[in-house]
Amino acid sequence: MKPSVASLYQAVELQQEIPPLLIGERANANGSKKFRELLLAGDYQACVKIALEQEAKGAHVIDLCTAYAGRDELSDLTALVRLCAGSLKAPLMIDSTTPACIEACLRLYPGRAIVNSINLEDGGDNLRRICRAAKKYGAAVVALTIDEKGMAMTAEEKVRIARAIHAIAVGECGLRSQDLLFDCLTFTVGSGDASLRDAAVQTMEAIRRIKAELPGCLTALGVSNISFGLAPQARKVLNSVFLHEAVKAGLDAAIVDAAKVIPLARISAEDRDICLDLLHDRQVPGEKEPLMRFIAHFTARTETPDEEGQGDGAQPEELLFQMVMDGDKEQLEDVLAILRERFAPIDIINQILVPAMRHVGELFGKGEILLPFVLQSAEVMKASVTLLEPYMDKSEGDAATTVLLATVQGDVHDIGKNLVDIILSNNGYKVHNIGIKVPAETIIEKAKETRADLIGLSGLLVKSAMIMQESMAQFKEAGLTVPILLGGAALTPKFVAESCVPEYSGPVVYCADAFAGLKAVQEFEAGKLVSTAYDDVTSVKAMKPGIRVAEIDRTVSVPTPPFLGQRYVTDIDPAVLFPLINVEALFRGRWGYRRGKMESGEYAGLIQKTVRPLYEELMRKSLAGGWIQPKVSYGYFSCWSEGEAVLVQADDAVHRFSFPRQAEAPYLCIADYFKSAREGGDVAGFFIVTIGPRMSEETGRLYGANAYHEYHLLHGFSVEVTDALAEYWHGVMRREMGIGGTAAQGVHGAVIQNYQGSRYGFGYPACPDLEAHKPLFSFLRPEEIGISLTENMQMVPEQTTSAIVVHHPQAKYFAV
Repeated sequence: MKPSVASLYQAVELQQEIPPLLIGERANANGSKKFRELLLAGDYQACVKIALEQEAKGAHVIDLCTAYAGRDELSDLTALVRLCAGSLKAPLMIDSTTPACIEACLRLYPGRAIVNSINLEDGGDNLRRICRAAKKYGAAVVALTIDEKGMAMTAEEKVRIARAIHAIAVGECGLRSQDLLFDCLTFTVGSGDASLRDAAVQTMEAIRRIKAELPGCLTALGVSNISFGLAPQARKVLNSVFLHEAVKAGLDAAIVDAAKVIPLARISAEDRDICLDLLHDRQVPGEKEPLMRFIAHFTARTETPDEEGQGDGAQPEELLFQMVMDGDKEQLEDVLAILRERFAPIDIINQILVPAMRHVGELFGKGEILLPFVLQSAEVMKASVTLLEPYMDKSEGDAATTVLLATVQGDVHDIGKNLVDIILSNNGYKVHNIGIKVPAETIIEKAKETRADLIGLSGLLVKSAMIMQESMAQFKEAGLTVPILLGGAALTPKFVAESCVPEYSGPVVYCADAFAGLKAVQEFEAGKLVSTAYDDVTSVKAMKPGIRVAEIDRTVSVPTPPFLGQRYVTDIDPAVLFPLINVEALFRGRWGYRRGKMESGEYAGLIQKTVRPLYEELMRKSLAGGWIQPKVSYGYFSCWSEGEAVLVQADDAVHRFSFPRQAEAPYLCIADYFKSAREGGDVAGFFIVTIGPRMSEETGRLYGANAYHEYHLLHGFSVEVTDALAEYWHGVMRREMGIGGTAAQGVHGAVIQNYQGSRYGFGYPACPDLEAHKPLFSFLRPEEIGISLTENMQMVPEQTTSAIVVHHPQAKYFAV
């Protein structure tokens, strides 16, 4: 499992696929004047808003620091941690050097936080106490390279201190290497101090060495320290170049103001070189020293370089390339008509359109373009090919590499597969997308019929991964040897390497996303495609059966439900769901409109001028078109816990729900929150909610019409509406049980949860086994409201979700 931190709402990997992990630095009383003034005024809600703004600008994690002279740090920090826990999707970094504050915050935070920070300044006393708290509450820790002598200056000193901290944190306190993020600290290269001229070099070398010499450990850095003392605009450019260089050296996480990071592609080559000379202390014969050249260069600048554009005199080839880049279909027919006079249609596709789409993919891989814009580019590509096809000989399109795509048997999810289809087909490949719930026998038949060069299989669920594994032997027996690409949320490189590769005669390759699939096809064409390999050098100690470390209050009274048994509800107004939609999760997570490398003003403009109008239009269309048809099957049932299981009395039968237990402290299991039969038993709520089939029908129509961008937006919207319905009905059930609380829309649409108990969705981290749907369906009988199960225990329509409702006040979100 990849090292991650988590909020109440999501897990975030510490090692981002496109590094670094961005840690927002503005919710800090010592680093932000605005935050400090709001804190001194006691305006906690406004402080949370600053954190939310950091999240909106692309921060993956939010650093929260309230330490300031004259303030009660414990009171401020715990209050803000509570508010941020409910409002922020991004996990928190608890920034304090006071062990009591850190422990208090870790105790109440519902996710997995990062602690900032520990060091050896006092010889290790505070370090040991904080590390033990981090071990107890499952937190990660930032470790500064500081000892009794002060901050380490050289790479050698930084690595020496890192080793000493590692020995205590891991060897004595029981943390894992992956729980440590070493901050090698950097000093400014802008002070003129001769002893600091190589500060960036020493820091980057320390990062390289720590990654090599302390395997598994991660690295973090406060990037902006590098430029203290320099002019603001010059700092912005230098910080951005330094961040890029540090990531190349192995930096995993950067503490930055995400709004002030400039995409490297938008920094001119001249600016980059002058920054690199300063960072690497490169002397140029006959020139001033690097710092003086840097200052002179940026002082002389009176205006910023123009944005890259197509220009008035661009050739039609350049215009078409730029139109693909911009996702612009206006005048497409006219431009293609001009090009057809000069090029054969197949040459327009192969020499202009395909290279343009591949460049879009490269920019996406670098984090310089967002997924919605990739899909708009794909629409231009598709429209261009459609306009060119009447002028092509049929044989011209027959030479492309052919890929067969399918979602495996029992799995109804198609968004991932369809994104692969869009990316591949619009990069010049011939794709046969044969749909969802496809049996292995049909895949074999279609692979032979289409003479596929590669097969791509998708699946969201753990059971889907098992189906993939089982199918390998069938493919082998059928004589298939073409490469098979495997993708889906439940897959890992280890599973593919150990469970799928040995069962098949040809290459089997794990693909993390659509662009990994594109890369695999390109490697196939180049003769370089090989099976996924995985070398697992870590080991996990198994937990002894029956262990329960978390202290769960066994005296909590059992609420009285309004009824026992099952009921249907089919008269919910769709409009009541919209206030509960988490728009941040929708905009950044589902739709992919992330801050990334944009400047703050540019991103804010994108959200206000483009994204929010799209969202508002979808709300209007969904109501007008009757696309949302909320229906619920739910009920309350007598139950009792028995080890890691909850036994439910329903319809004169006892149904057993088995839940997994965390393999590490605090070793939580959902069954812990229920009383045993000896303790008098308990009550559990269950629900299955759906917004009906109309959304799936509409997304299918858009996909079939090559409206890739609209398809992507509507699908993401439908998922969040379904989550909003689950949150809405959870609120209804809490009120019926008398445990109160509301789920209100907070700043920027984030859902603020302030209530007793929790709901755990089947198929999600705390209860991932979808086999629970068998007993659940037997007593909730959702077939009456149009919901069915696939052979993989997946619910249809896709926009359907289920949960167990737990009333215990200690029940909070956790992952197994």
